[in-house]
Amino acid sequence: MRAPLLLTAACLLLFFTGLGSVPFYTRGEPREALVAREMIRTGEWLVPARPEGELTRKPPVFYWASATFLALLPDRPELAARLPSALLGTAGVLLTWAVVRASFGAAVALPAALILATALEWIRAATAARVDMALVAGLTLLFGAWLVALSRGRSKLGAGLFAMAAVGAVVATLAKGPVALVLPALAAGALVVAGRDPGLLPRLDVIPVLVLGGAIAGLWYGAAFAKHGWAFFDIIAKENWLRYVDSEDAGTGHSHGFIYLPLVGLVGLLPWTPLLPLAGAALADPARRTPGVTFAASWVGVTLAFFSLAAAKRSVYLLPLFPALALLVALGVEEPPRNGRLAGLTRATSALYAPALVLLAAGAVALAFGRDVVALIRPWLKPHDAQTTLAIVAVAKPAIPELLIMAGLALAAATLVVRARRAGDWRRLVMVVALLTTLWTAAIGVWLRPPIGRAASLQPFMARLDGIVPADAPLYAIFTPDVGLRFYAPRRLEPWRASSRGPAYLLLWEDERKRWRDEHGKPLEPLAVSEAQQASHGALNLVFVPPDATLRVSPGAR
Repeated sequence: MRAPLLLTAACLLLFFTGLGSVPFYTRGEPREALVAREMIRTGEWLVPARPEGELTRKPPVFYWASATFLALLPDRPELAARLPSALLGTAGVLLTWAVVRASFGAAVALPAALILATALEWIRAATAARVDMALVAGLTLLFGAWLVALSRGRSKLGAGLFAMAAVGAVVATLAKGPVALVLPALAAGALVVAGRDPGLLPRLDVIPVLVLGGAIAGLWYGAAFAKHGWAFFDIIAKENWLRYVDSEDAGTGHSHGFIYLPLVGLVGLLPWTPLLPLAGAALADPARRTPGVTFAASWVGVTLAFFSLAAAKRSVYLLPLFPALALLVALGVEEPPRNGRLAGLTRATSALYAPALVLLAAGAVALAFGRDVVALIRPWLKPHDAQTTLAIVAVAKPAIPELLIMAGLALAAATLVVRARRAGDWRRLVMVVALLTTLWTAAIGVWLRPPIGRAASLQPFMARLDGIVPADAPLYAIFTPDVGLRFYAPRRLEPWRASSRGPAYLLLWEDERKRWRDEHGKPLEPLAVSEAQQASHGALNLVFVPPDATLRVSPGAR
């Protein structure tokens, strides 16, 4: 069949292009990669831990996969750490195609899978060394099993679908914890209420599936508790209960209001947000409102409501609803509303595509000729994001031909989208936008992301240090090293204390170097300075402290 091959090719371009060429430059990815590396170093695979011995806050599935790839690809740590997410993201797309095809036919399955694969939040999760895609892969298995059973009107799951649902529950629970059981239970309960049919629960084997999945996953939890006792229990409580009710007490951060996730969800759904009204087409038509359609809507609504009520919120929490939402939009694409409010709203929102594509092309052209197209919004961005936009502008100039090609593709797509919209051919519009998104994402992965990553990462600087600091000399840090620095450090970083004396090679941020003086009151001269900078600290500096010398803070320094 051509559709699986097409989808696989699209996923290879979307998720694997440049996957190992971008060094870590955020906190999350090297934090997870450090755990995988520590598992290999210590041989402790049952309960993953960080180098200081602190247990991870997440169950082990992602770390097991990441450490396995890291053992196979020790010289490609970025690729090894991200491969599990890319493979699981691809599997999620192909699984969505398969279950939608089995439930609603091939005409709905391809648009649903393309919408899912090219959604911004799905691309982000599939190209990052984080645990979230492991959770979503498991939940998609469970969702798919129940969807097929409902759509085919089965009185029981059957052995194959039961095994599929149970495996999904196990994988998801071992990826991110009990939330993997709570979400399906709530979605099934909402479906019972919506359909006023309590018999749905036994027909879907909801309780046996979740109990069996929880019991199998519980074997790991029991083994982890037996090994680490109440320290493990405290982590589970913080990560699952306190994160939901009180993010400050849990120390997790990410505290936002109720409306936060619906808003960021609209961003994460791009470029398909203008087609969101089509998701209501099958629901609005009683003749098309089958149990499978109602279940997909229940899954979307429960996931959005559940995480919107949580104290800690991140956009990636909405990933589990994306397969179901892609299905609903694809149903509207295949059989759109011809009149009424949904039809008018779709025509209005889809009108945004052409100007957005023209604006995208103009931005690419402006970047190609050195224009800082994000200068106006930079003051409103977080410091790290603002720093990244500066890196984008810096690396764009050498990529002038590529940016002009990308601009041309966007303009061509704008023309095709206008024609498809006028004809009401939403399927053709989906194909055009999906193709453009795939090509743009691949181009960014090849031409822009690697130099942006190198400009924002400490990896190039730490690689230089390996040639400056003698192999037998310790490397000190005057601050608490962040996870990115620790991951790329050529050797263990020792803490520098007030009583420490040279000779020593010492790392410190630029603002700190300006505060410190040698024992003669002279400023410290750097041996090397990183290109990457932190917004609040400047560049990372390497200095040499002479034999028997001490350092002190300058009285007038701030």
